[in-house]
Amino acid sequence: MFGISKERRLDHAGLTTRVIQPIRKILLRMRFDPLSIAGLILMIGGWFALLPVTPRSALPTPWGVMDAIVQKFWFHKTFAFYGLIDTGFFSALVYTTQNVLIAVLVGGAIGIVTGLIAARSSLVRAALDPIVLTLGTIPIIIAAPFLLLWLGGNRASAICTVGFYVAVILYTYAQRAVDNLNPTYEAAARTFGASRRSVLYDVLLPGTLPEILGGIRIALAGAWGLEAIVELLASQRGIGKLIRSITTASDIESLFAALLLLALTAAVFDAIVAVLFARITRWRLRPESN
Repeated sequence: MFGISKERRLDHAGLTTRVIQPIRKILLRMRFDPLSIAGLILMIGGWFALLPVTPRSALPTPWGVMDAIVQKFWFHKTFAFYGLIDTGFFSALVYTTQNVLIAVLVGGAIGIVTGLIAARSSLVRAALDPIVLTLGTIPIIIAAPFLLLWLGGNRASAICTVGFYVAVILYTYAQRAVDNLNPTYEAAARTFGASRRSVLYDVLLPGTLPEILGGIRIALAGAWGLEAIVELLASQRGIGKLIRSITTASDIESLFAALLLLALTAAVFDAIVAVLFARITRWRLRPESN
C-alpha cells in the first residue's frame, strides 16, 4: 500500500516498539511544573527590564555574569589577590558541597534514628521533645553565630552547625511519619505473628520512608544557604568566604555569578535526590492499566 512493502511496515512497527514507546513513557513520567518555568521566565524578564533603569554597580548584565563564570570558574588571579585558598568558583563549590553532604548524612542519620526511637519510646520522647521543640523555635541564622563561637571557625564547626539544623528537622519528620502511620498495619502484622524486628523492617520503615525522604529534601535545600552563611561568618574556604571577599571588592558580576552557581548546584543536587528517591519508592506507583 502506497508503495511501502510489508517488510518495511514491520520494520517501522518494530522501531516504534523498541525506541519510540520507551521514549514516550520517559517523557510522560517527567513532570514539569509550569509555575516554576513561568517564575523563571518572569525573573529573567524582570532582570532585563531593570537593566535600563539600574546602574551597573547594583545590577550587572546577564552576559557580564556569564563572562565572570567562564573567566573565573577554574582559576582567576583576582581571587588569589584576595588571599583566598579557593582561587576559582569550582574549588569553592566543591568545598561547600562536601560540607553540605557530610552534614546532611551525619545530621540526617542522627535525626532519623532518634526520631524513630522517640516515636516508639515514651521515655525517650519525653526527654528529647522539649529540647528539640525549644531548639526548633530558634531561627538557625540566629543560632549559627553562637554555634560558631562555641565550636570555632574551622570546617568541623561548619559541618556541626549544618548537621545540627538537619538533625532537628529530620527528628521531627521521622517522629511525625511514625505518628501518621496507620496503626492497622502494625496490628495486622502482629496478628500474623510478626516479630518486633519484622514489624520494624517490613512495616515501620517502608511506611515512614516517603515522608522521611521528603524531609531530607527540605533539609538539604536549607543546608545550602546555611552552609554559605556559616562560611561567610567564619570560614576560610567555600563559596560563602568567596562571596564575602567579592562583596568587599565590590565585584558585582562575580557576586551574582557566585550566587547563581550556588543556586544551580543546589538545584542539580535536589533533582538528583528527587530521581533517586522516586526510584527508591517506586513501589508506591500504581501499576499501569493494560
